[in-house]
Amino acid sequence: MESTENNEESHFFIIRVTIGREMQALERLESQLARVDGIYSIVKPYSLKGYIIVEARSKDSVSELIYNIKHIRGIINKELSKVEALKTIEKKQQKIDVNVGDVVKVLSGPFKGETATVKGVNKEKEELTVMFLESAVPINVNIKISDVSTVKSESDNK
Repeated sequence: MESTENNEESHFFIIRVTIGREMQALERLESQLARVDGIYSIVKPYSLKGYIIVEARSKDSVSELIYNIKHIRGIINKELSKVEALKTIEKKQQKIDVNVGDVVKVLSGPFKGETATVKGVNKEKEELTVMFLESAVPINVNIKISDVSTVKSESDNK
């Protein structure tokens, strides 16, 4: 987020967006930036689904920007402070202590209660590729790290 540090006219507004369509709405908003004056930055917060934060001179500028854009549901009346806006866009690093070869138990989702062996770890997406132990056909499945707990660590065997 590129912020205008010394600009006292800067305000932060929250735009409601269709959940799952945030990136499409963001791209459409970015394509409209040239026609609207007074928009300083647009960002999709990691911590909020269904919302986009816009830094702008006024609410009128934001209203003009979002006019007739697909997947935009409106502007929330409450304005954010700069501290609140920065807090919502920071990505919190989750400690990833799962390694390839570990045995994990799935805590939620369609595979809840199943045990699996970790075949890959994608730290950027915070996902694991696992193969279920009691499956008739060996299939690799991607699941979120937050949806598992470690049963047996590969480092315990060493």
